[in-house]
Amino acid sequence: MLLSVIAVIVVLSPIVIVHEFGHYIACRLTGIRVNEFSFGFGKILWHKKVGDTDYQVRAIPFGGFVEPAGPMFHPQDAPEPPKPYEFAAKKWYAKFFMVVNGALFNYLLAALIFGVLIYIKGMPETDPVKLPAAVGTVAKGYPAEKLDLQPGDVIRQINGQPIANWKDLTQAMALRKGDVTLSYERDGQTLTATAKAADFKPEAPTVLGITVNPTFKPVSIWAAAGLGFYQCYYWTDFSLRSLAQSFTKKKAPELAGPIGIVNVIHQSVHRSLFDFVFLIAMLSLAVGMFNLFPIPILDGGYALVYLWEGLTKKLPTEKMLNRAANVGLYILLLLVVYASYSDIKRIFFKPKAAAVATQAQAEKGTPSAEAEHVQD
Repeated sequence: MLLSVIAVIVVLSPIVIVHEFGHYIACRLTGIRVNEFSFGFGKILWHKKVGDTDYQVRAIPFGGFVEPAGPMFHPQDAPEPPKPYEFAAKKWYAKFFMVVNGALFNYLLAALIFGVLIYIKGMPETDPVKLPAAVGTVAKGYPAEKLDLQPGDVIRQINGQPIANWKDLTQAMALRKGDVTLSYERDGQTLTATAKAADFKPEAPTVLGITVNPTFKPVSIWAAAGLGFYQCYYWTDFSLRSLAQSFTKKKAPELAGPIGIVNVIHQSVHRSLFDFVFLIAMLSLAVGMFNLFPIPILDGGYALVYLWEGLTKKLPTEKMLNRAANVGLYILLLLVVYASYSDIKRIFFKPKAAAVATQAQAEKGTPSAEAEHVQD
């Protein structure tokens, strides 16, 4: 439990700090005075004033804020104009830059982490000719399981035909007739096993029931940097397409709320350091993308207002801004409630339903969802 709490703090802290630092840097670059730069909420545990800015660390380490000088919108009936160093005194493009720069810094953090991970681990090899015929995973209920194949086994022959790579393996299985005799290596020893024709599923007569054991090829530091930014583009595009499809197909979108995020962090702690760091990148990307949604009271909502100011040379009325803020607050509350409901249903009820469905499929002799995605 304590480890999970620490993990949540370790994951969320850099994401929050980087986001707020993006706002802070934008203020400095555009001449906006920053009154407070706070990490966390609640009681102030530590603070130090440097120049005009009071830097703070607060008791609740989930969140933070940057407080620029002056209000976000200068009152229209104010007797005096805003001071030159106040937020409202700046041009629309400076204010736009300030509100979106937090999300942009989240994207930069994600791109940096993706790039570092790719540079360390390399890129997955996708050419079947260059992939060895090594077992990655074994699907339940398929011939490979009955043959007791294990992850790491390297298949050398199928019915006497030499197998040099994954392409040879798939081609040999596609031409299968009758029984299949495998010759494979395990821990330096050559073993032989035979899968009977009756062991193969009628609906998948060429499927042995294994997936490829991925190999990774090294990349240069510059290629890794470019691939890091590409990963940001890929996951953003994937998320937006998935969200759009959920509406076009009239299917409720899969959202993760606070419960789901904590659960994912908890699971990543018990996997690997790679998965844990990858999760930081994905959550940073999600925070950046979500904040850019044009919902009032989010960064994207403010950005939309300042774009409007740039196009029309005037801001919406205070009445309109207040109404929009209330609508935005209700939208966020509804999203949190819906996401939390989805989290509870997915975490506590869906696994049981999936287990029942898998057992029913097994009794009927039909392939499970896992097996349907097996490559060979």
